[in-house]
Amino acid sequence: MSQTPAAVGPYQIAGPLGAGGMGEVYKAVDSRVGRQVALKILPESVARDEERRRRFEQEARLAAALNHPNIMAIYDVGLDQHPPYIVSELIPGESLRALISRGPIPARRAAGIAAQMADGVAAAHAAGIVHRDLKPENVMLTPEGVVKILDFGVARVESKAAAAGATMTMAQTAAGSVVGTAAYMSPEQARAQEVDYRSDQFSLGLVLHEMLSGKQTFERPSAVQTMSAIVEDDAPPIDRPIPAQLRWILERCLAKEPQGRYESTRDLARDLVQLRDRFGDLTSSGSGERAAAPAPIRKFPAVSVAAAVVLAAVLGWCAAALVRDPAAVDMSRYRLTPFATALTTQFYPAWSPDGKSIAFFGAGESGPTQLLVQGVDAATAVPLTGADVHLKTGNRPFWSPDSRSIYFRCSAPSDPWSLCRVPAVGGASVTLQPDVQAATISPDGKTLAMWPTSEHPGDMSVWLATPPEAPRKKYEPMPIHPIQTYNNPTIAFAPDGKQILLSVAQAGKGETSWILPWPPGTGRPIFENGSSDFSFTPQSSWMPDSRHLLFAETMPAGTRQLYMEDTRSDRFWLVLPTERHAGAPSVSPDGTRAAYASDLSQADVIAVPLGEGPVQTLLGSSRNEQRVDASPVSQQLVYVTDRRGVNEVWIKSLAEGWERPLLTPTDVQPDGGPAQDFLNPVFSPDGRRVAVAVKGRNGIYLYTMFTSGGTPVRATSAPAVLELCATWSPDGNWLAYYGLDKTDGKLLKVRPGAGEPPVAVGAFYGSAVPVWSPTAEWIAVHDYNDHLALVSPDGKTVRHLPGDWGPVAWSHDGKTLYQVRGETPALAAIDISSGKDRKLRDLPGLEPFSIGNPGLSAALTSDQKNIVYSVNRPRTEIWILDGLQVPAPWYRRIFAWK
Repeated sequence: MSQTPAAVGPYQIAGPLGAGGMGEVYKAVDSRVGRQVALKILPESVARDEERRRRFEQEARLAAALNHPNIMAIYDVGLDQHPPYIVSELIPGESLRALISRGPIPARRAAGIAAQMADGVAAAHAAGIVHRDLKPENVMLTPEGVVKILDFGVARVESKAAAAGATMTMAQTAAGSVVGTAAYMSPEQARAQEVDYRSDQFSLGLVLHEMLSGKQTFERPSAVQTMSAIVEDDAPPIDRPIPAQLRWILERCLAKEPQGRYESTRDLARDLVQLRDRFGDLTSSGSGERAAAPAPIRKFPAVSVAAAVVLAAVLGWCAAALVRDPAAVDMSRYRLTPFATALTTQFYPAWSPDGKSIAFFGAGESGPTQLLVQGVDAATAVPLTGADVHLKTGNRPFWSPDSRSIYFRCSAPSDPWSLCRVPAVGGASVTLQPDVQAATISPDGKTLAMWPTSEHPGDMSVWLATPPEAPRKKYEPMPIHPIQTYNNPTIAFAPDGKQILLSVAQAGKGETSWILPWPPGTGRPIFENGSSDFSFTPQSSWMPDSRHLLFAETMPAGTRQLYMEDTRSDRFWLVLPTERHAGAPSVSPDGTRAAYASDLSQADVIAVPLGEGPVQTLLGSSRNEQRVDASPVSQQLVYVTDRRGVNEVWIKSLAEGWERPLLTPTDVQPDGGPAQDFLNPVFSPDGRRVAVAVKGRNGIYLYTMFTSGGTPVRATSAPAVLELCATWSPDGNWLAYYGLDKTDGKLLKVRPGAGEPPVAVGAFYGSAVPVWSPTAEWIAVHDYNDHLALVSPDGKTVRHLPGDWGPVAWSHDGKTLYQVRGETPALAAIDISSGKDRKLRDLPGLEPFSIGNPGLSAALTSDQKNIVYSVNRPRTEIWILDGLQVPAPWYRRIFAWK
């Protein structure tokens, strides 16, 4: 290395990390925020080399263009500085080369590492970037096992305008030149031919092969011989047992011709993820392993041997049938088919009792969400509701037992939480019952069972109406008496008409599920072995045997998937592993099929100018970025994202371009385990702290922490409750939030960390977060009906304002309240002194959005030029799963052919 400088720009050098042909790397500290970083400098001795400087600049630009948890993050670049530098995240841990040097890696871990590599490379390929130098030295592993891909110095950018298969290189590599590391080249690289994304697949296959074998795949004495072997020779066999599926993936990656590899690197990543997640299923039976050499056996008379063999085979068959996990996932029996493909979004499917149709909610690229019905074998859906019916889509619709009518939740003039009914062949809808959050009908069609909305906590009980239009009465005896609930409860009659399933999240108890007998009797809990691990309320559908349930649930740090529950043994197991969120299953009447929603939606953060100018996407990816707030004093955003597979709180500098995680599930353990979710982080007035609601097993709690990092601290001393949507007072001494006071949801305030009990401000609890005015005079809130209002911090004065349920943000002088309207998306400004509002601009298709309610938020940027908030890019598909079945009893497993 050259002489180590003391500092480069604002970065104080702490010591060397390494060096290579593309620059020298140092550990440094960003003096502005105290963050440790990796600083890569192009030394003076090579800065004058035009080609190396160009490659250095290319690495900075390409890596900075990628935003993925498995690609090293770039925080800053100084290409015009002297010397030029790149600032990236400082990645703890070791290189993949160091791990391989200790010997072959277990197959499951190797598959997991390769899956993360493929996920990162797929993101690069989606951006048109081919790495061209994937090798163990360019892969880092953090102590938590996260893979980070480095070094895009020889990457190539695919030309979108070029002919099919052609590429252009930012390196302007001359035709016929060879770029990359010999041992990890693809055959087309070694031949100096044009390459595309499939070249990286071959290199990844070489790395995976080396992880499994512990040595380079085509190791030869010289680089020329190595490249010749890559072009001409087959990869040597791996002399250890690995699942057959892993061998198939390797063979496909290492195909000599690009056409034999994966059509999409995303498909490669998906295969590796499924292999990693199902590794135990693949290896427990031994079906995917190479057989070991049999041990020698003693010789016996022929008849005895034959009899022994037959007996052993019979006993082995029976034993295998009995010990085989009846709930093991067998993807080979499944067939998956998309349904209702003409619509952009489809969700909450409900199979008709006659098995001929599916009702669901859906919408096109424009227009309102409607209740639709489509024949199982039909090509198009028929809408049953129009613009005159306001749907409530938080729970699935359901059919009458004769398949002639469909029930759904709606907003009626008399009650915003009503239950309605419409003929399945179309016609006018009628309102049946008020105050309904979830409902189900008995198989004989005589009785409705309902769960009320949380707006009336005193009525937290199952209610019954016989017939469905009749006045209702309580189900007694109720096994639970919650004072407050959250998430979306579900309720469903069993096909035999003798049981009612109730799943509800209770404040202080978390997710609970009960089987209630019908006629009423003593209920019993289910999911007791796993309820504390559920992140949300299970969305369930009964199997025809009235014993098993098919349900969708999100385990902590996971994807919502389909499971089956035996309500008698209280055991549940995975039915359909999937990378996409799978939700709201509905089982066909014969139990062999299920319709479910496959979610590909994403939430983005946008900036809407107060004046002229286009709307811009500030945070957008294939994942969710939402629940955003803007710092009042700097160009920074704090938000919730699942870009690394689980919800985390991140902070981003719009001015400097860097972003980093601020709070992860393992950083705070509200109920003795990792956090399950984070809701609505919000900056303090001085921008130095953040308050955030943290979901645990039994409740949701407010925490505060410094933006520079450190340990999160509980803001209140209340017992297990719901504490949501915090807002800071202008002096930073108080937090106002939605929470519990005795039995009602209310607006409360508390001095964080003071150990004092919260103080009630008033009966307010809406879809959007409350926001304290900069003058300290008002808190902007919504009431139970989502009407916009101002309340004084002491709760004594209330002013009603024009507006709807959309989120609000204050001007810095407190004279104007901006609202992002939700009913008809638009940005409006309300003058506080006069109470009059004016529309600043329409926002078609940009309705405010949050996964979770309440949670809608908006914020004014520190330069007072833009309002930032989250929108949804919806894409939800209904799929039909064929091949569903409950596990066979033991005697059928013994005599079954399969």
